[in-house]
Amino acid sequence: MKLYSIILFIFFFFHSNSQNLTEDYIKRFKDIAINEMNLYNIPASITLSQGILESANGTSELALASKNHFGIKCHSNWDGETTYMDDDIDDECFRKYSTVDDSFRDHSLFLTDNSRYSSLFSFKSYKKWARGLKKAGYATNPKYDRLLIEIIKKNSLFKYDNNLKKKFYFSNNLGMPFAYGLGVNLFLDDYYAYLKVESSYVFNKSSFAFLYNFFQNIYIGSNFSLISNKGDITKSLSFEISSKINYRLSSRYEMIVITIGFDPFVKRTNLTKIEKLLYQYCTLSFLF
Repeated sequence: MKLYSIILFIFFFFHSNSQNLTEDYIKRFKDIAINEMNLYNIPASITLSQGILESANGTSELALASKNHFGIKCHSNWDGETTYMDDDIDDECFRKYSTVDDSFRDHSLFLTDNSRYSSLFSFKSYKKWARGLKKAGYATNPKYDRLLIEIIKKNSLFKYDNNLKKKFYFSNNLGMPFAYGLGVNLFLDDYYAYLKVESSYVFNKSSFAFLYNFFQNIYIGSNFSLISNKGDITKSLSFEISSKINYRLSSRYEMIVITIGFDPFVKRTNLTKIEKLLYQYCTLSFLF
């Protein structure tokens, strides 16, 4: 009976200690995971659960010595610092980071830049994300998806997926034929809308667009504009396609939107060829 009590005490001690480490890890890194979700559309629950599992709550040798919380190996495209450890085979090359924040950012870039994970970004469910990671070969453990789902459920990490991404952005716009502009942008789950004022110093344009997200970060829709041309104001209804790139350029700019559009009804006989160019446009918007 005494031996049984000792074993039971040891079990609960280590279980409780492990849970405390997990809770501390979540408190420390949940804001980073939410921020990465807002920028790269990876559920915060997935990022946190992978960090917890891959780094043993931040206590693994790889996490402590190399700030690598996601077990990402070097691969051929890595030109940063490296470290070597035994994993599936002896002496494997792993990425090494200066800060843990760098590890979280590289995890986001690793998933978004790798084509084998591209299908995951259409998923709304963390369970589908977990199964997709396993199917795509993120880890060799055959129970990888179940382990992630168990961590998410046990710690209610799914609640962080409801920290909706930032919806409103201001933008600085560059493009042709309108050289410079300012805008207000709104992103919802399936839609993108904006108001922009743009100028080419001689010609000016005020526009409102409403677009539907039909594939990942690509939107299609229409743009209604008022174009000032030598004092005359004309209306334009354009077909438009936009692509959102979730990449932080600097401490100010959080993402880029590339927009191409044209007015199919621009066959106005009173316009010169140069003036007709006002109804075809390409814009690069830097969102902040």
